[in-house]
Amino acid sequence: MTTHQWTVQETFYFPAEYGAFTEATECKVTPGFTEERTEDAILLQGIYHIAANVVFDEDKPVVESVDERLVIEDVEVQNGKGYFEYAVPLHVDLPPEHDGVLELHVKDVVATAEDGGVCLKWTVHLQEVKTQEEVIAAEPVVEEKVILESTSHMEFLANADRAVENVQSEKEDFLLYIATLDDDVTRKIFHSNNVFVETES
Repeated sequence: MTTHQWTVQETFYFPAEYGAFTEATECKVTPGFTEERTEDAILLQGIYHIAANVVFDEDKPVVESVDERLVIEDVEVQNGKGYFEYAVPLHVDLPPEHDGVLELHVKDVVATAEDGGVCLKWTVHLQEVKTQEEVIAAEPVVEEKVILESTSHMEFLANADRAVENVQSEKEDFLLYIATLDDDVTRKIFHSNNVFVETES
């Protein structure tokens, strides 16, 4: 996951009819954007949505400036306390090597009084999150190996050899037993040179 960050600030002023601005509380900045990818760059376009509670001192006179300022006309004010929302344009150019899913997170929103208005300053964190397919592709491929316990395997072979030897021994004992019989009928039926052959299936 790749992370980059930058700082954005904007100063807002309010109509004199609300009184003198004193402080801002519960300021929240939420980024919203779309991305456009080309061979040379990635362009993020959208807005930073701002929502904040502000406090005015109705008894303190406000000196209006002739300078060009960003004045928030639409403020819900009651008993010296107000609430406003505003959208600040978002334009970010990124290098083309960011190939993951891009996310923007705002942290550290700071509001300070400045020349009769409020200066909002916030830090934007860009996170490049790898997709699940990329994560799977990046993971090392582990070959599954069948591990045979040598002890069990050797024991199996030894048992098989012993079984074959026991069969051979039993056949030999049987032939020797037949050979020791004295009656002519048994000797004629079971010859000592008989060979047992297993038929192939």
